[in-house]
Amino acid sequence: MWYIGKGLQIIGLVQVLFGIYVGFSQDDLAAEFKIALIGIGIFIVGRLIEMKFGRKA
Repeated sequence: MWYIGKGLQIIGLVQVLFGIYVGFSQDDLAAEFKIALIGIGIFIVGRLIEMKFGRKA
């Protein structure tokens, strides 16, 4: 589960970067904001999974 959480965090970061790219390339602030919020949500879900099922050393 830890790997799933980390994977979701990476996907969330890429989504946010893609939202920023869309905002700059298409000059569409609303689309940038929506895509970035989705990425932030995915990242937070991944972080919660990581915290819940983190590695126990």
